Amino acid sequence: MKNFVPREYYSRFYEQSCINSDTILYESRDGSTISDSPLALFLSLANNKDYTNFQHVWVVMDKLSSLNLINVPESLKSKILFVERNSKEYVDYMLTAKYLITNSTFQSWFSKKKEQVYINTWHGTPLKAMGFDIENQLGNTQNVLRNLLMTDYFLSPNPHTTKIFAGSGYKMRGIYKGEIIESGYPRIDLTKETSSDDAKNLLKELGIELDSNLPVVVYMPTWRGNDTQNPSDSIAQVIAELKYLRKEFLGKYNIILKVHPYLYKKAKNYKELSGVLIDDAMDANLVLAATDILITDFSSVFFDYLVTDKPIIFYAWDQDIYSEDRGMYLDMAELPAPILKTVIEIADYLSDIDQLSQDYLGKYIRAKEKYVPYDDGNVSERIVDYIFKKEKSSQLVVKKIDSEKEKLLFYPGNLDNNGITQSFINLTNALDYQKYDVTVFTNTPKSHFFHNYQKLNKNIRLIFRTGSPNFSEKEQMLHDKINKSGHITSLPEVAFKREAHRLFSGLSFDKAIDFSGYSFYWSKFVAFSDSRVKMIFQHNDLYAEMTKEIDGKFPHKKLTGVFELYHYFDKVISVSKALMTINSHKLSKYIEAEQLDYLPNLIFLGNDFVSEKKEEALFNLNGIYSFINSEIQIFQNPKVNSVFEVKSFSKNEIVKVLSTKKVQDIIFVKILVNDIYLGWVEFSELKFSGNETKKVVKVKKVASIVKKQNFLIYQNIPNFFPGEKDEAVTETKYVTQQYWFVNKVLFTKQGKVAYISNGLGIKGWVRYGALNRFHNLANKPYLALGFLIHNLRNKCLTSSKITFEKYQFKLRKNSTSYYSRPKGLKFSKKLEAGFLNQSLDYSTDEQQMVKGTWWVKTYNNGKFVCWLKLADIELIDGISSINKNENSFDDIIQKIMSDKKDKIPQFVNVARLSPEKNQKVLIEAFAKLKTTGVEAKLYILGSGILKEELETKIIELNLSGSVQLLGHMENIRNFLSLMDYFIFPSLYEGQGMALLEAMSVGLLPIVSDIPTSREIVAGGNYGIISESNDEQGLALAMMKALKKEEFSSFDLESYNKNVINRIKLIL
Repeated sequence: MKNFVPREYYSRFYEQSCINSDTILYESRDGSTISDSPLALFLSLANNKDYTNFQHVWVVMDKLSSLNLINVPESLKSKILFVERNSKEYVDYMLTAKYLITNSTFQSWFSKKKEQVYINTWHGTPLKAMGFDIENQLGNTQNVLRNLLMTDYFLSPNPHTTKIFAGSGYKMRGIYKGEIIESGYPRIDLTKETSSDDAKNLLKELGIELDSNLPVVVYMPTWRGNDTQNPSDSIAQVIAELKYLRKEFLGKYNIILKVHPYLYKKAKNYKELSGVLIDDAMDANLVLAATDILITDFSSVFFDYLVTDKPIIFYAWDQDIYSEDRGMYLDMAELPAPILKTVIEIADYLSDIDQLSQDYLGKYIRAKEKYVPYDDGNVSERIVDYIFKKEKSSQLVVKKIDSEKEKLLFYPGNLDNNGITQSFINLTNALDYQKYDVTVFTNTPKSHFFHNYQKLNKNIRLIFRTGSPNFSEKEQMLHDKINKSGHITSLPEVAFKREAHRLFSGLSFDKAIDFSGYSFYWSKFVAFSDSRVKMIFQHNDLYAEMTKEIDGKFPHKKLTGVFELYHYFDKVISVSKALMTINSHKLSKYIEAEQLDYLPNLIFLGNDFVSEKKEEALFNLNGIYSFINSEIQIFQNPKVNSVFEVKSFSKNEIVKVLSTKKVQDIIFVKILVNDIYLGWVEFSELKFSGNETKKVVKVKKVASIVKKQNFLIYQNIPNFFPGEKDEAVTETKYVTQQYWFVNKVLFTKQGKVAYISNGLGIKGWVRYGALNRFHNLANKPYLALGFLIHNLRNKCLTSSKITFEKYQFKLRKNSTSYYSRPKGLKFSKKLEAGFLNQSLDYSTDEQQMVKGTWWVKTYNNGKFVCWLKLADIELIDGISSINKNENSFDDIIQKIMSDKKDKIPQFVNVARLSPEKNQKVLIEAFAKLKTTGVEAKLYILGSGILKEELETKIIELNLSGSVQLLGHMENIRNFLSLMDYFIFPSLYEGQGMALLEAMSVGLLPIVSDIPTSREIVAGGNYGIISESNDEQGLALAMMKALKKEEFSSFDLESYNKNVINRIKLIL
């Protein structure tokens, strides 16, 4: 029997189900409890005789749980109808309930209907950064913002919260159609209106051990993790520190604990917390009613507690790292209580809290005025009356934050390192944000492209694709058929509109623009969005792209699917006039003449170049250690000359490293000792004992390997310890065409690693980030067999072992086995031996075994030379260290500067490493130039699929000293200024942005004779056009350039001015 899939059922009945105007559905914390502001609103409605017509439906995880109703008064329990989350009944109510109330978000498949009223109460005043303000976690906004923009009413407790959600946090201002109700938090009514005795009695009913004669101290730590399925909070630390405090204040205080919901499931299994840990089912605001002293860290619960006028203690042992990682909205100096760093400090403060808390009275009063100005115990009643009766109290402020600006929606692609991304970044920085409200729709950021997201103009609003599409089973089959074939035979138009409605929160736009234009999968969202005008861009000769072959495959052969969508767009825009002519001719069967237009790329030059080969960031040293010495300096802060104290320890103490900072070449680490936080120590005082494994999960999945990066597959669980490389099996770059069976996932402080196998003998551990496109194999043996057959068809030779020993050596006599890669591997070629010298010293830092033979990666003076058989070398005795291999980027710049002084010509090419960029022929042409006696250098900037092949070509032609691949580089202006000539041999282009950038800094361009490049250099007015785009033609063009003929100068300012005028015309 097929499992019930809520999303499919919801999609199937979405259009045909009718709304029941008397039904209210409540969901708190994903159905885990009946609590928080949804509970407070329910109590207000259920107690009011004016609303007796309503059916109150509460979402729970288990209908039969005895804890469901613990927060509900006896008299109201009968008014509740339970539905279990993700059941058929639940989905039916999601489809038909008139009112939907939650304090978080509904699931990714929920898409509010026009007739429904969505009320989001949220769950706290922001203290720590949220949404877009957490710069390193942009993708976390995806389903949150989608939900927020759907709401009819968003409840805000104070102006501060309104400012964050409307502004930088979630950027709702300018597009949000609903109303922000600023009138306090309904849930705080529970704290205000519940007596301390009633709340304490409820705690006792739930098994908390309380002495009725002692004050109640509650510790409520916040959530610190990113992965809600794998909390990073340390239960061991909480237990150790709570044990210390309870022992110190035995007979003086009841000290109990309430943890974040994400942590409770883990914490409840520890017997040490029996009678101390408050059940997660008990509402936090009812707990606050029983609390005499609150200890918390960065939990927003302290804002709610202000209404009690009782003391607060902030225990912020990780304030430095937490505020750096997450960011804080409040000035810590404004907090209405002390910020303490250790449990010892807490004990000292608790001992004299009545006196010491008086010092914070003024700050406490100011905080109340700012953060709980409306919370008088009547918040729920005011909000209910406004929403259901439209009766507005003077204590209720309604804010509408939509704007009259023209609303633009863009899809820019995945923001990969390419010309389309740079062009889009430039465009976002040229738009008039007084006129336009701009939303950018894209995929969740990949870590290696994250910097591109950060370069987008800060005025734009990012929304990310989230969840699986809202398609019925039949609609999914039709979609997959189009996506697979690249041809539209039967289009599920209703499904595509429904899905666009879901992704874009039901919003309407003035113009929707597919700026990428390369993918049917993404183009359809723009084509079926609710937009007045729809546009799609063409950045290249798309027919040539469609027929381009790489390694026997045609990566863009399904572009026909995009072409067949063109009739849904009002404009089809090329990035140059020449390209518009090319595409209009080649794609005439898909495009009408009135759709055609063109908009060249803007060119903005960055000031500082940043190489892809930049130095690695400080290693993650988190793990388990022991002390080397018995006496250790403990620092309050990771600073030279920081305050410290000397403590004595045994070498058996368990030390856990939590964070790392480097200050003036000294590495400091933040530590727990036996799970109690102490402070910072110098890393040199510690001895590594191993990674701290948090969890091992067995899985049955298959995945693909990320193609744009190379990863190692390790023989054993890697330590990832700084300065060391763990022994490996092979590299992923050789096996990207295979599927990988994932058997288990290991969670460590360093991140996730997965144990993988291709079913053909290669197996080991790999970083989890190396995998994508997962498929579940549970109970699907036929799928596993299919993937295995695919691997058999795509079997290739790889290394079987990789080591990373460093040593120096000389060549043996009669050595002949010199290869660009170990013999037998892809792109491996035998090299001429003439460039090696038996009298020279060589070095290595990597060795690979291939087909039973060991090969040594060989360097000379830090420059890669070739791979040699281990049998062909002799180690040099008595040398314990070697110079670093591979020149640093700074070394390369110094060499360029030296060459310029010696008047050695410098050629540069900037382009993706791809067949149409013609770099293989360029390298061959450069070799031909060198045979004429010209001493010159060629630098190729870019990354791509041909990197391995081009590296082999350079070695094969003995050009390692003259041609260098430098990888992707950002802000290339300064680097280009070090060059003399820019060579651009492409077989076809849309509009060469790198060519325009090079001309802008005064380089002489040398281009292939293609229409778009000819247009840029004005038919040869600005530079040299190669007579033929082959080895001979390019070599002759470079020779001509060296003759120093005069050409006209390119005017970037005038060019950009014309482009901006066209932007205004088109938009």
